[in-house]
Amino acid sequence: MTKEIARNSIQMSIQICSTRSNLSLAEAWEGGTNVRFAFKNEPKMIHITLTALLKDAIDYLDMNKSFRNEGDYFDAVTYLIEQFPVMKLEEWKVICQRLKAGYYGKMYERLKLPELVEIFQRHEGERAEMIEKNIKEKRAEEFKQIKYEATDEQRAMWAEFIKKLDLPEDDTDERGRWKFIEHPNTPEE
Repeated sequence: MTKEIARNSIQMSIQICSTRSNLSLAEAWEGGTNVRFAFKNEPKMIHITLTALLKDAIDYLDMNKSFRNEGDYFDAVTYLIEQFPVMKLEEWKVICQRLKAGYYGKMYERLKLPELVEIFQRHEGERAEMIEKNIKEKRAEEFKQIKYEATDEQRAMWAEFIKKLDLPEDDTDERGRWKFIEHPNTPEE
């Protein structure tokens, strides 16, 4: 990826993070820019953007026990970038939106780095579930395509192949129980 393309991608992500529009988790993950990649290319701009997102969310919540000065925000953002490098810039926006909306529960007037780490870990879990679900759906779709694309000739070849295997007869009854095992608590038919 050339520097110009990288810079454009990062600027687009920063622009998305700077707007008041809402993003879904899927949109943030699929269309987002990786934090580590962006930080390598534009460290100052990324740090400023993420600090602004975090500060906006924390100021909105008006917590009594929270970051006291700009250095606290700087340290928190640096730590979160190091600990969650796979996160996308847009995911930070989703987390901050959800934080403002109370999605992560009551904070009881405290929001410092340990609570933020828990929130980011919870977000990672949700993202992993979403990605796993998408992968399963894609596999199911691919399987359907393979299943329906078989020709009559292929189906006939498959049926003949199964006959040639000479598999033993099914030794279970209609309930799925083995026929040769007695089941004393089952009424005989």
